[in-house]
Amino acid sequence: MKRLPLKIIAAIINGKIGQGTDNLVIHDVVTDTKRIKRGSLFFDVNRSKYYPDLCQLNGPYVIVSDKPAKFAGLKDNITIVTVAEISSAYWKFVDFYRGIFNIPVIGVTGTCGKTTTKEMIKHILTGTAKVCATYKSNNALFRNLGYLLKIDDSIQAAVFEMGVAFPGDLKTSCRYFKPQVGVITNIGVDHLQEFGTLEAYINAKAEFLEGLGSTGTLILNADDQNIQAIDLKQFKGRVIYFGFGDRSDFKLSKITPENGVIKFTLQYEDGTYAFVIPGHGEFNVCNAAAAIAAAHAIGFDIPEAGGRLASFQNIERHFEFKEGINGSTIIDDTWSTNPTSVEAALNLLKSLAQGKKTMVVLGKMSLLGEQSAEYHFQTGAKVAAIGIDRLIVIGDEAAGFGLGALQNGMGQENVFFCKDSTDTYEILKKSLTKDSIALVKTSMLTSYKNLMEKIVVKNM
Repeated sequence: MKRLPLKIIAAIINGKIGQGTDNLVIHDVVTDTKRIKRGSLFFDVNRSKYYPDLCQLNGPYVIVSDKPAKFAGLKDNITIVTVAEISSAYWKFVDFYRGIFNIPVIGVTGTCGKTTTKEMIKHILTGTAKVCATYKSNNALFRNLGYLLKIDDSIQAAVFEMGVAFPGDLKTSCRYFKPQVGVITNIGVDHLQEFGTLEAYINAKAEFLEGLGSTGTLILNADDQNIQAIDLKQFKGRVIYFGFGDRSDFKLSKITPENGVIKFTLQYEDGTYAFVIPGHGEFNVCNAAAAIAAAHAIGFDIPEAGGRLASFQNIERHFEFKEGINGSTIIDDTWSTNPTSVEAALNLLKSLAQGKKTMVVLGKMSLLGEQSAEYHFQTGAKVAAIGIDRLIVIGDEAAGFGLGALQNGMGQENVFFCKDSTDTYEILKKSLTKDSIALVKTSMLTSYKNLMEKIVVKNM
């Protein structure tokens, strides 16, 4: 955080010093009492009950509250700032702090690929700038303040992954970060537990339009049908498309997998560029196109942006190839799972098998609400349609995968219902051979670390 005098912050939030002194320099701003330390300013936005532990903390630190009486009795070197309404005061500070820095900020959302795309953008930008970014896929709203405060005078650009788990999440994240460029990688089925319908989920992603404002740039997947459902009529900013279709501004073609990398051609206006990225799958090429488009939107040359991606490293547990037991090949895709990402992973597995026996291990897809059973069944049907040789499902909530596969032509001898990771390992240790390739597609919400440790020998 850029260190700021308390006098300046108090003036911005219309705060009055009720105890202590305004002759302090703030090193950190927090909304959780457990994070208070010397030099912190604590906004009591959650109107927490009074914590006795505060009495044990050595000052100086600052409390901002619209209920200052509950903090009476603290040590004299604890400063208490009284405001009329705590939420309003907090957002005045957030707006003020973000407004200090005139740097390009890119926001990334989407059902699949947002973490990879964000990391690709970060990789491009770090070639010439010091960059602030979200960590891995840790994009929950409670982390936003911490990410915002990582911006200081040394930061030259920022890229933030913006998750959408509830209605209003994207608006809130945009309010923190105020991106000038927004990327939507795709929109599939996810988080129906909170949204109820796919249409409501699409509308939540469309909050980017308001968050970017009339001067922002929105970068969209031209081939995604759900993105096409977003009404862009009221958006006054710039819209840029990437993808394979004719409407794409950044148009992809000539996708050629070759020895663990993908060669592809990208056309923009009158220029045609040949690039190479590590990894597998057309979805990663789409992620790369989105990243290049975002970098170009803030001033990067296309050859420079695309060239940087040749040294990009695949993200852990995102379709990561590993050597498995008995000489097998294991694909570790245990970061997240939803119907869209499972289908993409299944198709890629089939295309990469090269005559090997294909196996898929599936854990439940979370957060699908009342339609969970239906989507598990449909996804199991796709396992059968794609022609996967063997399916192993873990847990009662994942049983729908197996039922869908069985009722759509997959033989009973090739579908296994396992209670837990231990059962799954017993099946795999007998099934995996040098002539097999197995995809393990699960979610971080349900840990399968022990299973992976048993079936993986080393990274490839």
